[in-house]
Amino acid sequence: MGISSLLDKLFPSGKGGGSEGPPWIVLGLGNPGAEYRNTRHNVGWWCMDELVRRTNADLNRKRKELRYAEVELGGTQVVLAYPRTFMNRSGLALSYLTNRFKTSPENILVVTDDINLPPGSVRIRKQGGPGGHNGLKSIIAALRTSEYPRIRIGVGNPDTSSEQVDHVLGTFDPATRELVSAAIIRAADAITMIVNSEINNAMNKFNSNGESPKSN
Repeated sequence: MGISSLLDKLFPSGKGGGSEGPPWIVLGLGNPGAEYRNTRHNVGWWCMDELVRRTNADLNRKRKELRYAEVELGGTQVVLAYPRTFMNRSGLALSYLTNRFKTSPENILVVTDDINLPPGSVRIRKQGGPGGHNGLKSIIAALRTSEYPRIRIGVGNPDTSSEQVDHVLGTFDPATRELVSAAIIRAADAITMIVNSEINNAMNKFNSNGESPKSN
């Protein structure tokens, strides 16, 4: 048996047992700084915190634009990333990662807050517009496409549009924080499914209005 035939038998993918291509990138949106840590706008970071906890990730990769870790999530190689820019410049962090890892948009998952969803809700979409979210606008500009998956976590909407900035930069009351914390857990579960090629199942199971997720 020739060496190429032996490798094909041992490693049917033809990759020689190594990486099967660029990793997934999971980018949680938020604002840097202690004063923003507990605000509604930072729930994307809270979701990253949950994934870091689950994987024991060491966030030792740091640049001025971001900090990140390379981990395995459900058997898939994933980059977990926190932008260190402010929300409206989130695309700068993603530009570095796409240049570094050559990951295509369909394998870039963005996790963000959404004022148009009730607190505790989770929405998974394969693509879509920014919906007025400055972080998503920056991501779309950096990728030059809106065709990338995203998870939106509801934080509720204020009574008037003039209150939106104060709302997203404000904090939750204890009862609402509990709802959102439960949504973070569901979103982290969904991310594990999505990066393992189960986005349709994740959408069916986790898209909700804050109720218990549907069973398959």
